[in-house]
Amino acid sequence: MLRPAIVALILSVGSSHAWSQRCGVTFSVVKQDVLKNVTQGLSKNDEKWFTKKLAKKYPDVCYAAPSTSVPFVFLIVVTPDTYHGTRVETETSQHSDPVSGTVTDDEGNTGRYDGTVTTTTTSSTPVPYSVDYGIYTLSIESKLADGTYRVHHRFQQKGLYTALYGFIPVGKGHQPVHAVIEDAVKWIHAGGLTDPRQSVAN
Repeated sequence: MLRPAIVALILSVGSSHAWSQRCGVTFSVVKQDVLKNVTQGLSKNDEKWFTKKLAKKYPDVCYAAPSTSVPFVFLIVVTPDTYHGTRVETETSQHSDPVSGTVTDDEGNTGRYDGTVTTTTTSSTPVPYSVDYGIYTLSIESKLADGTYRVHHRFQQKGLYTALYGFIPVGKGHQPVHAVIEDAVKWIHAGGLTDPRQSVAN
């Protein structure tokens, strides 16, 4: 977890940003990846996503570039983890066996038959595998008068999705940063800063 002093230092070098007067809550973003590299603010693509997906729906919660004047910080810390599971591998094989015999028709005539029969065999074997991923933890923090930071709430999302091995990735785990930011914005919009029991399900 980032020390509050580091967060304060990062925000202090951010540019000032004038946000809309309609905003009830304004936040910025600081992120620490699994290698403990720290970045501040949203990327251009993430800003476009926020504007398109959340800004119009929740106009009272606004993103601003990092600055000491921004009252709230979404601190996203990524910690590494590994998923262990099994997948089933199926093998199909064919082999031919010779067959022979005598065939008798309705009139009593007989004939010799020689040929082959092809047999198909299918076997399934469970194979272990592992997937490295990150756990994304977002803390909604605000700076207090004494310079420390108060944590109001935390949200977490695994950067892992079930569609592996050639399938199209789906679910929140495909965009974990978006997932935790969206949950935090919904929580604030629902009144979470005054009532932490608010749900983010809607």
